[in-house]
Amino acid sequence: MTAAWSAPDPSAAAAKPAEPDNANPSTPSTSAWPNADDRLERGYRRLMLAYPRRHRRRHGTEVVTTLLEMAEPGQRRPRASEALHLIGSGLRLRFRLPAGRPFMAIAALLAALVMGGFGAAAGSWLGAQTFADLPDADSSTRLMQLAGGLGESSQYRVKTNWHAHRSNVTDAVAAGWNGEQVRQRFADAGWSVSESTPLSGRRVTVNPDGTTTETTLRGTRFNAESGGLLIQVRAYIAEDGGSVSIDATPTRTTAFLPLVAIGVAVGLVVGWLVAAAVAYQMTAAPPGRRMTAGALWGTSLLALALPTFALYGNAVRIVRADGGVDDGGLLTVHSAFTPGEYYYPFGPSWLILGLTIAGLAVAVATLLVARPGRQPPQQVAVAN
Repeated sequence: MTAAWSAPDPSAAAAKPAEPDNANPSTPSTSAWPNADDRLERGYRRLMLAYPRRHRRRHGTEVVTTLLEMAEPGQRRPRASEALHLIGSGLRLRFRLPAGRPFMAIAALLAALVMGGFGAAAGSWLGAQTFADLPDADSSTRLMQLAGGLGESSQYRVKTNWHAHRSNVTDAVAAGWNGEQVRQRFADAGWSVSESTPLSGRRVTVNPDGTTTETTLRGTRFNAESGGLLIQVRAYIAEDGGSVSIDATPTRTTAFLPLVAIGVAVGLVVGWLVAAAVAYQMTAAPPGRRMTAGALWGTSLLALALPTFALYGNAVRIVRADGGVDDGGLLTVHSAFTPGEYYYPFGPSWLILGLTIAGLAVAVATLLVARPGRQPPQQVAVAN
């Protein structure tokens, strides 16, 4: 037991002594208490779920029968003070690590940090479900009509290791394309538009004889926002015409950052709880399995180190970027799992995703190996 309870009041003890279940003496039971309401016993046992399983097996019946002894006549549900005490004591035990094992404490801290990163990714993914949909083919065509395209547009979607999905549509425009007129058309259509930014560039044309010709380009760029979408209209024009492109990305919703923060917090807690449970399982396992589980645990943390670094790196980018958007679009945490050149040229495009799958597989193997096997049955508690 982890908590000290005051001695029961003899004048209030009306329960008769319980007799062991002779039919199955290895099964703990408090059913022989005639004055204990079944609902009260079930309530206590539900509260005992706050304790780790190892503690419930050893002391669960002892705690429940003691509480039933102390219950007032006719009491049907646990008192609030008892509930808070049991839940608090149980949670403290779940967070506690085996004493005198500093390496397990370090491993638990690393596991919590890893799960915190994956929690941020989970929160980011949930937050992304609140984003506005990207323009479909028809909507992109209408946007290009506002931008003055000639009707021969090309469309595609792209997602990077840092950004949510964004769409792009590009079309040719006539030589007389006017950026301010296009900007005004978007404003008239209900878009909130920014000021225009002048652009300049050069176009290189390869002639039939193999020589090249450079053409100076003038350009303009402005942003427009409406209905949870942010678009960037960008054009480069020469004397014989040019091209205009529209990049569309969702804007960050108010739920996104809180979900990421909640994901980090939940991940840290879950990571520590899982690590504490595995640590106690390892201490109860035979030495050979304990060594194997420890090696697997270290291998899992090593495999997940780079994905965790990538996830926290994406989270830092989100915090630093104004509105969570940079030139590539809306930044997210879970985009780190997108196959791409995250650490090019130091690894293949699937490096982050591959290490994540491998690390999680080894983590599952650790849980299986660390299981100590069959535990001795809980002793039957009988009243005296």
